[in-house]
Amino acid sequence: MPEFDVPTLSGEANEELFARVLARARAERLTVSFDPRPGLSPEVKGSYMGKSIWVKPDEPRAQQLKTLLHEFAHYYSETTFGLPRRDAEVIAEGAAFAVGAHFGFDSGLRSFPYVALWAKEKEVLRANLAAIRGVAASIIEGIQHDHI
Repeated sequence: MPEFDVPTLSGEANEELFARVLARARAERLTVSFDPRPGLSPEVKGSYMGKSIWVKPDEPRAQQLKTLLHEFAHYYSETTFGLPRRDAEVIAEGAAFAVGAHFGFDSGLRSFPYVALWAKEKEVLRANLAAIRGVAASIIEGIQHDHI
């Protein structure tokens, strides 16, 4: 199997989108933390558990936004916890990319290799496209509803 470099995003973050996702998370009664967790592997950028999202605080802002979108997508797709981890990760990252792109934030530099790393085969991505589309649409609708 080929190796994939999954780079950390840097550069400009869409601050309006960042604020809107945080507001949507609060509306969903989620807690979002940026507290340091020094015992974790440096590769861990964030996590979602129950009603809590954690984003690594010492990452570039663009990476934090992408991670926030990814972990928020896990919340919106809680049914993916019954799926193999590769499917859950493909759905969360695919939805994070689609939501970001909808609002003008391109995370493809990280999202594409991340999906490839987890999916390994294009059939896995193809099998999860409907779930990616559904999760992304739910997040986009929620964000837009909050902003009306």
